[in-house]
Amino acid sequence: MEKEEAMETMDTRDTREKDNFFYITIATKPHPILDNIKNRVESQSESITILGEQENRSIGWQSKGNFGIKLKEVYEFLGRMDLQDNDIVLFTDAYDVIYCGNREQIIKRFLKFNKPIVFGGEKFCNPDPSRVSEYSDVLNREFPFLNSGLFIGRVWALRICMMDYVFDDMHDDQRFWTDRFFQYSDLITLDYDHTIFLNTVGIPVNEILWNGRHCIYKGRNPQFIHVNGPDKSDLSVFFPR
Repeated sequence: MEKEEAMETMDTRDTREKDNFFYITIATKPHPILDNIKNRVESQSESITILGEQENRSIGWQSKGNFGIKLKEVYEFLGRMDLQDNDIVLFTDAYDVIYCGNREQIIKRFLKFNKPIVFGGEKFCNPDPSRVSEYSDVLNREFPFLNSGLFIGRVWALRICMMDYVFDDMHDDQRFWTDRFFQYSDLITLDYDHTIFLNTVGIPVNEILWNGRHCIYKGRNPQFIHVNGPDKSDLSVFFPR
């Protein structure tokens, strides 16, 4: 990890000073994983905005959906008048994500992408496996398919992607963002090489090196680990109770 970070010498200080950075998540109920994220944020003198607390109902796999709440909350956040076009918004899920990086590295790595929106990649094409052929140009990658639980982007680009969104509880946020990925290919790319985001479904957990604060997978140190999918048992590896 130290060697990789030392190689990232691009000075992004001016960009960080000009453009605000907002880390947001959606949590309708308290959760120990969210507390873990908040503790990391606080320990690094960073900040996080928690959306959806007023809902007071479950979302996610254990509640059989309600994923539309995630889209509604992001859409409403992007409508804030105090956001500037070039501000950067980072979104992660709240209940199955381990934050193992820092703001400076996240921004630095994001700025190296050639698109204003970056989503995490995953090994499987969900929720519509029939769309595999649409990813034909990148099927040789380890993580060729979009995962909507982790993304980062410029406000102006995210607003374009969501400008016609109309809320429905039953919406699937991953299906929505997959549609937008193909519709706005000039705006959205995936983190194919897990430089920021690592989605763990399909990875033997013993291949991920974890020292309690940092993660290494195949020589890279992603800033977030997302135990995506309905089976959350691997969370115990990164967050032992």
